Amino acid sequence: MAAGLAMQKAVVSALADMPGLTGVYDGPPADAAAPYAVIGPDLVTDAGTKTGEAHDHRVVVTIWDDRPGGARVQGLLGAAEARLRALAGAWDGHRIVWARLVRAGVGAAEDGWRPGVIEMRLRSEQM
Repeated sequence: MAAGLAMQKAVVSALADMPGLTGVYDGPPADAAAPYAVIGPDLVTDAGTKTGEAHDHRVVVTIWDDRPGGARVQGLLGAAEARLRALAGAWDGHRIVWARLVRAGVGAAEDGWRPGVIEMRLRSEQM
């Protein structure tokens, strides 16, 4: 779906140069250094009206860290939320109207890796 790909590009752009992250991926990387972000899964639903095409996007970003404790992940989640809330502009013919936090949290460490998850709801309109 074109709207979903446009939103993925916007999210990657928002997080790509975020201080503290070593990279942003659309799937689990084989050999990435921590901390890194993985985008997905995402869900796109129709939010259009009689007068225009629009979509709601539920975007999940997981930040993986290999440090004990969750302080660094919490800080990175906060920075990611701020960047995603500030998304603006046009992406492949779609304009981002607003972004809202759905949920965020830090999971338990497993095999030395701790996930931090943020889920955002974003609305886009076709231009």
